[in-house]
Formats: sequence, structure tokens, C-alpha cells
Amino acid sequence: LDKRLYGLAKSLELDYSRYADDLAFSGNTHRNWQFLEPLVGSICNEEGFSLNYRKTRQLRLSQRQLITGIVVNEKPNIDRRYYERLKAVLTNCKNYGLNSQNRADHSDFRAHLLGCIQHVKSLNETKGTRLENIYKQISD
Repeated sequence: LDKRLYGLAKSLELDYSRYADDLAFSGNTHRNWQFLEPLVGSICNEEGFSLNYRKTRQLRLSQRQLITGIVVNEKPNIDRRYYERLKAVLTNCKNYGLNSQNRADHSDFRAHLLGCIQHVKSLNETKGTRLENIYKQISD
């Protein structure tokens, strides 16, 4: 499947990437890409997969381009809503205690939060550092 989709993308002068079951085609050309969805769908079917048309979308340059939770417009960046939610959880942990926010009952919530912060920091160091500063103020 990847070889065929990569070949298709190359023939159309597009970039192709996949993370797990998320497929992404991107390029700088301005044209109507309506033909691409059924073409990709037929290739997927021939290879034994099905395309989820409800999740398929075409995003223009002026739109927020979100792929696997990462905004990819100009450069990879963290989604603002994800950042704001994590910042709120960290602030509440600082003010009300670590366990007050562990709604998913993580066995090591502190490590979970640190992993989330590092994810943010890998995409936006400034925002990640801000979150780390709040994290350091959380007491057990």
C-alpha cells in the first residue's frame, strides 16, 4: 500500500506520509484535488484496506492543518487546544494536588504529565518550557 501511494504522490508531485492508519498527502500546487480521494480509496481497497471517507478531508493553506494531533501549516507545532488543556491540568495539579486531575487513573500520573510536556517541548520548546515550569511547582 505504501509503495503504491508513494508512487501516486510522486507522479502528482506531492509528498506522502503515513503514521499508523493516518495518510497524508501534501504539496504546494493549487489545483482541484477532488479526484485524489476516490483514487486513494480504490488503491486502498485493492490492497485489502478501506478508506474512512468520514475522516477524509482536504485542507487549504488558509486552514489549520491538523494531522495526528500536530498542526503542520508552516512548521510542526502543538495544537493550541491540547496545550491549553495540559496547562490547565498542570495548574490545577499545582493548586489542588496531583491526584485531583488524574481522571484517567494513570498508575504514574506524574510520569504521564512529564511525557505530555516532553511531547509539547519536542514541537515547541518555548511552550514546553512554560509547562515544565508549572510542573516543577507541583508537590506530591
